[in-house]
Amino acid sequence: MTAVAMERLGPWLIERVPDLQPPLTSTLIAGGRSNLTYRVDDATGHRVALRRPPARIDVKGAHDVAREFRIQQSLHQRSRVHVAAQLAFCDDEDVIGAPFSVMEFVGGIIARDTASAVALAEPARRRAGQALVDELVELHRVSPAELGLADLGRPEGYLARQLRRWSAQIHGEPATVALLSEGHDRLTGRIPRQQRTSLLHGDFRLDNVVLSEAGEVRAVLDWELSTQGDPLADLGWLLLYWQPEDRLAKVVPRGSELIGFPAAEELSARYATGTGLDLTELPYYIAFAAWRLAVITLGVAARYRGGGRAGSDLAVDGLAAEAGLLAEFALTRLDA
Repeated sequence: MTAVAMERLGPWLIERVPDLQPPLTSTLIAGGRSNLTYRVDDATGHRVALRRPPARIDVKGAHDVAREFRIQQSLHQRSRVHVAAQLAFCDDEDVIGAPFSVMEFVGGIIARDTASAVALAEPARRRAGQALVDELVELHRVSPAELGLADLGRPEGYLARQLRRWSAQIHGEPATVALLSEGHDRLTGRIPRQQRTSLLHGDFRLDNVVLSEAGEVRAVLDWELSTQGDPLADLGWLLLYWQPEDRLAKVVPRGSELIGFPAAEELSARYATGTGLDLTELPYYIAFAAWRLAVITLGVAARYRGGGRAGSDLAVDGLAAEAGLLAEFALTRLDA
């Protein structure tokens, strides 16, 4: 964050979070593909987390930090889902150049890849997999209305809306566009019956949670894609990232291949037991997850070309190749 932004942020933040003591410093801890997250430290070692949109927004309605703030605040107050306490929200772009939210900083282990996942001992890895599914079950157990979020999107037709929304973002190499167009048509032609309407996280995976050393979930992060809809879309997304096929290993980062983490089949069975949902159509939801991630990846590549990298050093050409692999994988899962 620029020095000018910090000069403006300091007084604003100290007024609303009285425990903070100047001077404040900021460190970017997550950036590039989604909302940017900064750790803000004060003179005594107290810290909070700040979320703001990236410099360039690809899709109308995306990266809405006000919406993200509201969702986490509701979950913190009305559910047993582990989220950080929300401290303050600012819609005045004159402060740091964009709207932003401020929340409690939750420390712990974030298993973004194999190198970071080794911080969990083998027994803790098994517990982490179980706790991750239990957190998803808890999220899907309560209705959006119970959370005060009934107005968040529409309750029915989630998959059809998602397919329409993301298909409008398809662009890039002709071969990838052709694969994604075929995937869209096939996914649209066999949409499963929505068994339940739940609050969805939208990006639920191992590296979007903070874990304790024992493998317990301390906080679920990154709620910017949350809405209400078909809960199995969250499960399909989790499993796409959990133990992907070899050809996706470099596309979908994970640490869950280490010894000790439960197999994907065990996670699915635990989820089915916890929710009572029928998982017969699970291959469809994994295919949808891969297709959606391919389109999102193309959008990220376009944003990078426009200068909106914000802390990421990934190559644009590599992202385009990733999208092609994901598009192919989606079609293979539909044939499963």
